[in-house]
Amino acid sequence: MTDPNAWNERYAEGSDRWTLERVPAVLEQLIAIQRERHRVLVPGAGVGVDAFAWARAGHDVVALDFAPLAVTAMRTRASELGVKIEALEADVTAPPEQLRGIIDLVWEQTCLCALPPDQRRAYLEAMATILRPSGSMVALLWNHGDEGGPPFDMPPVLVEELVVGVFAIRKRERVADGLSTRANQYLWWLDPIRR
Repeated sequence: MTDPNAWNERYAEGSDRWTLERVPAVLEQLIAIQRERHRVLVPGAGVGVDAFAWARAGHDVVALDFAPLAVTAMRTRASELGVKIEALEADVTAPPEQLRGIIDLVWEQTCLCALPPDQRRAYLEAMATILRPSGSMVALLWNHGDEGGPPFDMPPVLVEELVVGVFAIRKRERVADGLSTRANQYLWWLDPIRR
């Protein structure tokens, strides 16, 4: 689905099955080992659960989503929680120009797998342009093995092909999470290739 209205309808109906009420354990661990305050971007942030986790840990957070209801829900919930995030309504393949080169870390979970195959490269290139030279993208990707999507299957061989020329793979590791429906997840550390 590439239409913001289609995603918006799913939020309005409450059929956004991807919204989890807690962050994955691997994200909690990643946040816990950060020694510096970062400017973090959460693309395809939905209602902001992961964005709030970064913000509560003291990071400056920008959260993008192109569904207006998701962005409104994020802003409302941030206010209720007393958490400061910048929630922007934007297409992740064409993020606002003011983000170019200012992000330390992109936290990717469920955005890449939601995009149609023909938009994945544009998304990855956009994420590379918003990162500082020393920045990186950390991606939790699900190799579920099923046909169709979203969420689309993200086997390691596909991810390796997608990032060629855009990101260098620093590390990849298989992770276990408490959700039995999310077996075969991998955490990727990706560094932008500067041209």
